[in-house]
Amino acid sequence: MRSQHPAGIRLARALSLPIALWALVALTGLPSCGGSSTASVTDSLRVRVRQLDDRPTVVDRQLLQPAAVRAYYAKHPSRAWSGGRAEQMVEAIRGVEQDGLTPSDYHLEAIQSLLDGKDKRSAGTDADLDLLLTDAVAGVIDHLRYGRVRPVSLNPAWNVDPRDDAAPLDSLLGVVAADRAPGSALTRMRPQHFVYQGLVAELDRLRRIEQAGGWPTVPAGPSLKRGARNVRIAALRRRLAVSGELAEASARDSARYDTALVAAVRAFQSNHRLNDDGVIDAGTLAALNTPVTDRIMQVRVNLERARWVLGGLAEQDEFLLVNLPAFKSYLIRSGKVAWEARVQIGQEARQTPTFRAQLRTVVFNPPWTVPPTILAEDVLKPIHEGKDVLAEKKLQVFDAQGKEVDPGSVDWDSADPANFPYTLRQPPGPGAALGRVKFEFPNPYSIYLHDTPHRELFDSESRTFSSGCIRVENPVQLAELLLAGQDGWTPAKIQQTIDKGETQHVALERRPPVLIVYWTVTVGASGVRYGPDVYSLDPPLAAALAEPPVLASISAGRRGASSRP
Repeated sequence: MRSQHPAGIRLARALSLPIALWALVALTGLPSCGGSSTASVTDSLRVRVRQLDDRPTVVDRQLLQPAAVRAYYAKHPSRAWSGGRAEQMVEAIRGVEQDGLTPSDYHLEAIQSLLDGKDKRSAGTDADLDLLLTDAVAGVIDHLRYGRVRPVSLNPAWNVDPRDDAAPLDSLLGVVAADRAPGSALTRMRPQHFVYQGLVAELDRLRRIEQAGGWPTVPAGPSLKRGARNVRIAALRRRLAVSGELAEASARDSARYDTALVAAVRAFQSNHRLNDDGVIDAGTLAALNTPVTDRIMQVRVNLERARWVLGGLAEQDEFLLVNLPAFKSYLIRSGKVAWEARVQIGQEARQTPTFRAQLRTVVFNPPWTVPPTILAEDVLKPIHEGKDVLAEKKLQVFDAQGKEVDPGSVDWDSADPANFPYTLRQPPGPGAALGRVKFEFPNPYSIYLHDTPHRELFDSESRTFSSGCIRVENPVQLAELLLAGQDGWTPAKIQQTIDKGETQHVALERRPPVLIVYWTVTVGASGVRYGPDVYSLDPPLAAALAEPPVLASISAGRRGASSRP
């Protein structure tokens, strides 16, 4: 044997394996009609796991989570998916399609090929099968719990990673592998939050509609109102019957826009965050004629966004959520909406970023310090054009020592926003930019929630009006909920404090997280609702989901570096 396998001897020594054991491992690579013994497969696994250091591939498939695979086999140095467990895991991997993921991303074809070749399997191929399954399961766990796409790759402002403080991936692998029904254990790794479950159900509903042929389009034409008669109305009935807003497609007078059809249209408009006036205008027609395939992708995109956030939240957690494209904010307690309000968000040119922070302070009668962007675009630029912005906005000027200075002493003609030595501040009061209440959560973007004197803008369908901060409706109600039970802050005391007109900062004893998210499909008490893609962020994420998954580095820690293949 020594004379016949000198290379094997050298490799065995390099791997610290006994020479006799290396000979056994080498022989297990031969096909065997009788199958492979547990010992020989285990030995092959040990060799292949060590080889991952130099080349993290198995049967030419690059592993998704090689570090987690290595860590798992270091603790469990034997076959994980013997017997019928491999077939169970294949079915579970196929099942991730219901989560909007792509089963082929998890070595499905290679795994199935190894399973189909059972008559030609050896210890080596059985080891390959086990490794691929383990890596596939690790990839599915990571993507189900935390997301397939790293959000920071699309938005550098994103600062949330639910992997932080999470259990190591190899320990989650161990939980699945140790279960008597590992396929079911894998499905339990997905978020259990009602928002996620609702999106999964909606994706299934849309795919069934797609399989049945989708919904028909409604021909273009003038706006339709209650009582109208038009040949297009028959197509409208069929369209709403397929998506479920209308109970029956036919009626005694199918060409008439009757009361039942108006109610169905209004339900559709409400579900798509449109003005629910029952009028088939251009906006409603565009929503009606959006293909079901586009809606499927929209739900898949928002399932991914939900994984970015919900993986780090427990069902019972309290948090303040602002959904930008829905123009809504919510206080969530124990999985239920405790408070809900409309919001105004940043203009297209001054988009409100998505990020996570911690709510710290409620400020009553807040002053407003002019931030750099507004200073440059909305103050200094108009001043250079001859406008009296300081008087219009009631702005005070302060020097670097915080001392108020006479605006007439400032050389406004040469004022440069990049080197402006003064701070401009608006005092609190009626009509002040921040209204009567402000909610602070420290972040690098100087974003906060606040009241606004522009309350009439809440009635607009699309509310992209601010310079980045979030104007919130009914802020006093939110303050009452956040301060309830703290230092005697009753609703009466809050109103008295506001009425005094003096600035007061109140540090919160409970500091719930603030999640500023971008979900164009949401789930709530009224069901699933679709919103506009106001910042056009859906297509980039859809494209990222269509790319090969990000691969974790072999040398990475629990979170891991990543790279594209």
